[in-house]
Amino acid sequence: EVKELVNSIDVSSPKGKRDYLICLLVSQLGMRAGDVSRLEFSNIHWDRETIEIVQQKTGNPLVLPLLRNLRFALLDYWKNSRPNCDSDTILVTLSKPHRCLSNSFLAGIVTKRLLKADIDISARKHGCHSMRHSLARNLLSGNEALSTITGILGHENSNTTRRYLGIDTRELRRISLEVPNGRS
Repeated sequence: EVKELVNSIDVSSPKGKRDYLICLLVSQLGMRAGDVSRLEFSNIHWDRETIEIVQQKTGNPLVLPLLRNLRFALLDYWKNSRPNCDSDTILVTLSKPHRCLSNSFLAGIVTKRLLKADIDISARKHGCHSMRHSLARNLLSGNEALSTITGILGHENSNTTRRYLGIDTRELRRISLEVPNGRS
């Protein structure tokens, strides 16, 4: 569904280029809406191919990879769609007065794009935060270590990540089978 979402966005318009960049940031990097809205040009390190931020929610530093498709989307938006304004914030409103996008505006963009991609969101959470959950589950299904997923999401400990993934270790222990200890 994340691929359907991203592939459904027509990037021929300024709005499409902006929305495509937003959807990549939240779906491929799992960035929180607050961090996307505050993302500045100084956070992009082209030479190291990283995005380096201090998370709004935790105040902790986070280093994320500047993925190839994200680099192209960022450059395309910056060169061809971003309004010319004095703001250091990367994502700004398309109409004047240009200002950074609010968290709720970002969530609305993701929700509208999910609906436009014909993805049924009626019985589940949607918006930017749901993309963090999807990324975490996709990483887990790809056999990424819990500690790696915790780091990518910028969580302070793995217990938060376990809740994202729906992992209930107490219940898993309760239902697990006994493993023989080598005796016949």
